[in-house]
Amino acid sequence: MEFFADLESLISAQDTTNESAAEVLAAIGSPSVSIAILDHGSITSKCFSTVGGDSETLFQACSISKPITGMATMRLIQAGKLQLDSKIVQLLPDRVIRILETPHTKGLLQQITVRHLLSHTSGFAIGHFPGYAKDAPDREAVLSGKAPANTLRVKVQGLPGYSLSYSGAGMTVLQIVLEAVTGKDFPALVKELVLDPLEMSRSFYTLQDGEKNVATAYFTGYTPCDVPWHVLPEKAAAGLWTTPTDLLKAVRAIQQSLKGGAGAGFLEKEIARVMLEEVQNTMALTWIAPKDPGVAFVHSGSNSPGWECFVMGYADLKSSSGGQKLSEQKAWDDCGICIMTNSAAGFTVWAKVFHAITYLKEWVSLPYVAGGGPLGKIPFCARGVKINERWGEWKGSWRDAEKELVLEGSEDEPVLRFGKNVSARLVPAAIPSIEYAGNGQSIDVVLEGLEMMVRLGWKDGNRDMEVWYDGMPPRLLHLSRVD
Repeated sequence: MEFFADLESLISAQDTTNESAAEVLAAIGSPSVSIAILDHGSITSKCFSTVGGDSETLFQACSISKPITGMATMRLIQAGKLQLDSKIVQLLPDRVIRILETPHTKGLLQQITVRHLLSHTSGFAIGHFPGYAKDAPDREAVLSGKAPANTLRVKVQGLPGYSLSYSGAGMTVLQIVLEAVTGKDFPALVKELVLDPLEMSRSFYTLQDGEKNVATAYFTGYTPCDVPWHVLPEKAAAGLWTTPTDLLKAVRAIQQSLKGGAGAGFLEKEIARVMLEEVQNTMALTWIAPKDPGVAFVHSGSNSPGWECFVMGYADLKSSSGGQKLSEQKAWDDCGICIMTNSAAGFTVWAKVFHAITYLKEWVSLPYVAGGGPLGKIPFCARGVKINERWGEWKGSWRDAEKELVLEGSEDEPVLRFGKNVSARLVPAAIPSIEYAGNGQSIDVVLEGLEMMVRLGWKDGNRDMEVWYDGMPPRLLHLSRVD
């Protein structure tokens, strides 16, 4: 548990009033933050909580439920009970088809396959389901959009296979497909195909009678929601209760399957490869697995009224798909991270914790996302760490189309000045640096007290200043040096 002691020290150092790591995390958004680390096949875990949670506390997996559904589906495909290119109209009950089809989309419905559902390219509407505080409808009522459903009717709104459109509705249709094909209730089916084989003993679709170790939803790190949780009849899309440790057991199974050979077991190597092969816009089959840079498969989740979570597994996706093997990383094989929060404000929390974990482990980070750096969120300060002395090579004025910033200061006290008399102290950032071929590593610093980061690096062979801003939307600016 030495690693978690280091993580706790880094987080608690954000505050100057000697608050604990749990109190710091509550202040920035979540009363409980449950974390598991997969390091070369071994899983360790810890929960930071101001409300009594521990590493066995159940959280809603939110949309991470989808890749668990995907894994069950791939097991059925492996067993020959289903095919990726099976047409769903050949599998669904007639009463469900009548709900889904309209006079204008009947022909399109005929074209939708299981592959389309898994890759979010089916054309079905409804991306997110908010769940129900009470009196949840059955799935067919959800599909119809009629009371008491709180979402619109599910119907085809785009051309199947034409473009990515994230669809919880598609996963709900897949839930019915799996039940129709096997004749089994969905929770029992996933338990048989995934949860039991992987010993995910703290994973359920319905809370067990007498279960007390369950997180409850909060709006912030301090304010509980009006109800402890919502119930989701859309179980395949967002209905799983679990722990970070259990989710990393699923990640580990995929990693081992990708390698093939003795002991892989859960999925055949080719089935695992197909599951993680990017289809469109970084989306593979229920996992987000961008082929460039091809270093990881991930998924995040968000449920109402107050749940945010994230899971990631490292994998060499390029060589598994027949491409050139990626260069070795320090902690390449069998590693991963899962973070779960019980707050509507939990995204910022888990993103900062993710950055901190990869920083302390010296693992590769995620690639940049649209509009900002990895995850679009600003890392913690790495207090007590000496800034790279090369920062002085970037001293001077920098400008974009809107602003001019001046990097200045003494050897160990860099500041960024904006305007005549306003400046912010720069503190090393708890995020992995990136390597620039022939120029060394980036120097990453947080503007103390602000949700902004500066990355000093190179672009097109010249020194570059990136400015990350966690706004709405997040922004990433490249500034040019003023001669």
